[in-house]
Amino acid sequence: ASGMMEAGRVKHHLANNISNERNTILVVGYCSPTTLGARILSGASEVSIHGNKYQVKAEIKKIDSYSGHADYKEMIKFLDCQNKSELSKTFLVHGEYETQMNFKSTLIKEGYTSLEIPARGDEFEI
Repeated sequence: ASGMMEAGRVKHHLANNISNERNTILVVGYCSPTTLGARILSGASEVSIHGNKYQVKAEIKKIDSYSGHADYKEMIKFLDCQNKSELSKTFLVHGEYETQMNFKSTLIKEGYTSLEIPARGDEFEI
């Protein structure tokens, strides 16, 4: 699902298929709580897509084993090839804030310093 079903072609595919009980909508990734994908996963009987209301009659299924993103262990492995003493700043910009905070704590335990979780509007000189 593109952008947690919030953007791109997936919205057109949903609009054309979500009201047909013969179809299955297979969600293969995480959906943030405020997204169309999350509303569909939560069992909404009707959703708005492009300003039009659609009855959710398709079967909704989810698998958690497919993702285009690395998990925290894969990210640590990626970072491990860097010289920690030469990293001037590491920015955590993806995911929910609580998850970012947990990952920041994990990175601190791994010996990383100067970690930032920027807020909207924050500016940094690099």
